Amino acid sequence: MVETEYSLDMASASVSDVALHFPHSIEILKKYDLDFCCNGKNRFRDACLKNNLNPEQIWRELNDVQPWVGAEKGFRFETWNLALLIDFIVQNHHQYVRKSIPEIEELLDKVCSVHGSEVPSLNTIREDFKSLAAELLAHLPKEEEILFPAIKSLLLQSIGTTKKSIIPANLNAPITVMEHEHESAGNLIKSIRALSNRYSPPSFACPTYQMAFRKLKEFDDDLMQHIHLENNILFPKAQSIH
Repeated sequence: MVETEYSLDMASASVSDVALHFPHSIEILKKYDLDFCCNGKNRFRDACLKNNLNPEQIWRELNDVQPWVGAEKGFRFETWNLALLIDFIVQNHHQYVRKSIPEIEELLDKVCSVHGSEVPSLNTIREDFKSLAAELLAHLPKEEEILFPAIKSLLLQSIGTTKKSIIPANLNAPITVMEHEHESAGNLIKSIRALSNRYSPPSFACPTYQMAFRKLKEFDDDLMQHIHLENNILFPKAQSIH
């Protein structure tokens, strides 16, 4: 059985295990459309086979890339304190979502007004993005005002720095709701990714068309990292607080 330097077993590893154990893996997983976020709990081997990929070949590619590649550009978030991780998610990913949505919607409106009749998929992309934006803008306050404060309160209780409160000791139910909403958002961004041919504008695309696709790709990349941090790191750690 091939194993990584982290002693990760390919036969039993989930896709999220791969994303967490290989610092450089996220770009490789994205390249092969292996979902490490919303469906990260699926086995790596099964996910490869479902995408008609050779799991042994992808596994070798993960091992062949030097471990430091990509690691120096990012952080080992799994080592962070939960309160710090929450603050990072809010200040970086949540703020990015709120800032980017109106910019992208304006670009898509302009592109659709010019090219929507000749490229009908653009109209579908715009509708999918509007649905995604509405879901995310309703989702973020639930985390910021309810779930994240609950996690921080439980964390303080667990180390004895605050008295017991009415915060529920078990966060499984609200976390499950957030994960379902992540899955819905993930399905919408996958649809946009497919409709846009992975954000590849046609040869006749004007600068606004190109910019819209570039901004959509940035949004996709940020959302995948955002959901990864929550589903695969924050939520499992929060559920283990005693």
